[in-house]
Amino acid sequence: MKVVILENIRSAYNVGNIIRTADALWWKVRLSWYTPSPDEIAKVKKTSLGAEETVGIKQFNTTLEAIAYAKEQWMEVIAAEVTKWAEKLDEFSQKKHIGWIAVVFGNEVDGVLSATLKAVDTVIYIPMQWVKESLNVGQTSAIFMRELE
Repeated sequence: MKVVILENIRSAYNVGNIIRTADALWWKVRLSWYTPSPDEIAKVKKTSLGAEETVGIKQFNTTLEAIAYAKEQWMEVIAAEVTKWAEKLDEFSQKKHIGWIAVVFGNEVDGVLSATLKAVDTVIYIPMQWVKESLNVGQTSAIFMRELE
């Protein structure tokens, strides 16, 4: 099983986009904190184009609850974040040990919460080639889901 955990994602359009990508690549979606749900926000449902019906969405009050749930199912939990100790995505994916996995994606501005970073097994980032340090959360999640499938 492969799962994305969306932590404090503000944009309903980004959430809908991630749900569609998860459906295309057979991932499940977990929503935490104030990440909008397709059941609550019409823009999420509109953007996900029906994928919300098949992808397997669960809502959690906090990301730590979503992480605990994933670990109860023997998942390796990863945060997608740029930190001093983070591992490059391509180097991690080349290890070929990827089994049941949950990847946390953080807020578009602030990233993954520090308490969340302490609770995950690994932190991974996408190396950037030029000026920008990060991508939109929808793009980032699509790259991670494809690389880790």
